[in-house]
Amino acid sequence: MLNKVLVVNDNELLLMIAKKMIEISNFAEETITATNGLEAIEYFEDLLQNETDPSSKAPEFMFLDLHMPTMDGWEFLEVFTEKYVKHFPNLKIAILSASVDMQEMLMLVKYPIVIDFVSTPINEEVLNAVKAKFYASQYQKISS
Repeated sequence: MLNKVLVVNDNELLLMIAKKMIEISNFAEETITATNGLEAIEYFEDLLQNETDPSSKAPEFMFLDLHMPTMDGWEFLEVFTEKYVKHFPNLKIAILSASVDMQEMLMLVKYPIVIDFVSTPINEEVLNAVKAKFYASQYQKISS
């Protein structure tokens, strides 16, 4: 079980479903939510400003919607990669989407932090597959 996961989605119903499924499937001990990329950036900025060891308090995993108002997932990825990834090197991301767009999937190659692309809503099968990819990415990092 992961310690902490962050789910970023502007759809309140999908946030509620994701949080409940994460709890039911024992995916993580704690689930934090944000309704857009800016809230997520502010969360990481707050960790940097207020924690002596911010990476130990950060989520290990994040589900990120690409299409949101205020700051979408693409903008989040750009800002996070530029300013925050060095402070939170263990974070891995799965992109959430209601539809699979091959163009978007190809564009995600630019971000090594992204390890999966999953359809919403999240269910237990999806969470198990994501967890396997997360642990595989951790193993690859150790063996490199």
